[in-house]
Amino acid sequence: MRFLLTADPGFEDVTLAELAERGLPGAPRPFGYAGLVVAEAPGPEPLFSLRSVHHLVQDLGRARLSGPGLEDALSALAPFAIPGLGPETSFAVRVHRRGRHAFQSPELERAYGAVLVARYRAPVNLTQPDLLVRVDLFEEALFLGIQLTRRPLSIRYPKVYAPPAALKASVAYGMLRRLGVSRETRLLDAFAGSGTLAIEAVQGFSLRRVVALDRNPRAVAGGRENARQAGVSEQIRFLQGDARKLRQLFPPARFDAVVANPPYGKRLGRSENLYRMYLEFFQEAKTVLKPGGVLGVLVLKRGWIDRIARQVGGWVLLERRVIELGGLYPGYFVFRSKG
Repeated sequence: MRFLLTADPGFEDVTLAELAERGLPGAPRPFGYAGLVVAEAPGPEPLFSLRSVHHLVQDLGRARLSGPGLEDALSALAPFAIPGLGPETSFAVRVHRRGRHAFQSPELERAYGAVLVARYRAPVNLTQPDLLVRVDLFEEALFLGIQLTRRPLSIRYPKVYAPPAALKASVAYGMLRRLGVSRETRLLDAFAGSGTLAIEAVQGFSLRRVVALDRNPRAVAGGRENARQAGVSEQIRFLQGDARKLRQLFPPARFDAVVANPPYGKRLGRSENLYRMYLEFFQEAKTVLKPGGVLGVLVLKRGWIDRIARQVGGWVLLERRVIELGGLYPGYFVFRSKG
């Protein structure tokens, strides 16, 4: 069987690595579109444990639109059958669309839903359907499938504290995987926020010793409660403190790895304040990392990071990549400390 997996654009290789661990083949970016991975599996069961994926869709077919109109989309969908749909099976249609089309997503949902009602005599249930028929449109590329996940796999626990810029667990997984953490890694999450990175380190990689640091007392309390909801509060030590003053908080070479999702700067005022904060953090991170330790940092100001690393000195760049987060394109950088 073939499945379409929705992932975080820029971390598709992490999804492929997860598939390979399960002995399953995969291919990234069908038709060249980011955030999608095609997987082959005898059934969906092994895919539900993927941590880098949002939704799992049974692939029913792909086509290219001959034009931007609603009738063009309906014509492209017409040859495909929907297995399992019939008078005793309710359904709903969900359209996910990117690009320029001469119609809105709800228009195609209604029109294609009417086609399926006429063809299969199936009842529509928009709130609790038996089958969720999913149509993905990326410009002229069309994907049709049955969405097997009603809630994203990246939602792993109820978040009591969820600020607007909270990181998705799937992104946290990708960051930590590329950082190379393992069970015995001594990890510092230097800008903990809601605790997503620290919690994912325990849940996804079985880390036993994680320190989560944040200046904001509300974030510390909220992250601690999120960890409790996730069942990992015993493995994470939440502390209030400033990531620009790490040497005052921890002894030298205290950590094997430091991971950071620092503020993007929207509330810090002038850009030089943000640059100085990043610079001071890089200086401090060196002091608490063991020789050869690794630093992973996700930042929107991508052009600054190489300059900061050179200015501080003692860092070796291992990888850089651009990912997409809700219309923003931050860079994820991994460095090794020379000690």
